[in-house]
Amino acid sequence: MTLRETFIQELMVMLSGAPSFPAQVERSLSAAFSREESPVLVIHRGAEDVESDLSGETIRECEILVSVITRSDVPDQQADSIMEAAHPLLMAYRADNLLQIWEVGTNAPMFANTDGQACMLTTRYRAQYRTDTLSLSA
Repeated sequence: MTLRETFIQELMVMLSGAPSFPAQVERSLSAAFSREESPVLVIHRGAEDVESDLSGETIRECEILVSVITRSDVPDQQADSIMEAAHPLLMAYRADNLLQIWEVGTNAPMFANTDGQACMLTTRYRAQYRTDTLSLSA
């Protein structure tokens, strides 16, 4: 398993195990959209860049996307409160070979065309980590 997937899996376990966490945690956007229950927080991947490659070691930066899918009369407000609970946990995450994690920004809420009560709010994080140049894992 790649380090970026390891980070995502560990973040899912951490959020799922947090006492009174206000949403279900998923890996797949399609699984989250097909569910009737709400809210759902999805951790998935964005782009990845290679920052430096020296002496057989590569520093990589992977975008980790955290999307909250809600269905309510004020779905963006509900999504924001879920991110309020998730954000400090995400920022406190530590792992082997992870150099740092930081918030990049939040996309504008996206509302479903057919159902104005459904919303997706995505916050972007960057994880900087180190691998051997010839590997995507530790």
